[in-house]
Amino acid sequence: MKKLMTLAPGIVLAGSFASFPAAAQMSDDLAFDPSIYAGGSAGYFRLNDDDFLDEEDEFKDNRWAWRGLAGVQLNPVFSIEGGYIDFGELNDGDFTLNADGTFAAALVHLPLANGFSPYAKLGQLWWDAELEGPSGFFGNRATASDDGSDTFYGFGVRFGEGPGMQLRLEYDRLALDDTDVDMGSVTLQYNF
Repeated sequence: MKKLMTLAPGIVLAGSFASFPAAAQMSDDLAFDPSIYAGGSAGYFRLNDDDFLDEEDEFKDNRWAWRGLAGVQLNPVFSIEGGYIDFGELNDGDFTLNADGTFAAALVHLPLANGFSPYAKLGQLWWDAELEGPSGFFGNRATASDDGSDTFYGFGVRFGEGPGMQLRLEYDRLALDDTDVDMGSVTLQYNF
């Protein structure tokens, strides 16, 4: 025990010297080194009430969305991005819904080996939606529109680092007022 107590300060001192490279690497990861990226994605989504359709309801829509985005990678850990998302046209019987919007988000990455980087994001979606359906009078159609702003979150993984093409696989939980939208997407982006 006395021998261990004699060696303990040396072990602690050696351990503290060993942590310097890790601390230097962390400060390098957080250093301001901005790069611009742009890209696009395609995603499949479902609405919160898709799980509760009865036998008579048949969504004839394709539920595919596309997104264009541009952003700034501030350093390997933080980035901000914005863009446009189009949810396409959803059909349910005689009713048609069109929705789209713009968004801004902050991303926090956890850069791991070989360009593999899981991330989480938090953002704001500014959306417009238009619903069209039968009015009941002489076969005419009625239109109603709404717009709003809702917070969303997501997580995913990015493959690739530095300048060049990168691939992202991600899940986003968005909202259009009281309607939740779960979307899985594949994004290709080019980092300049």
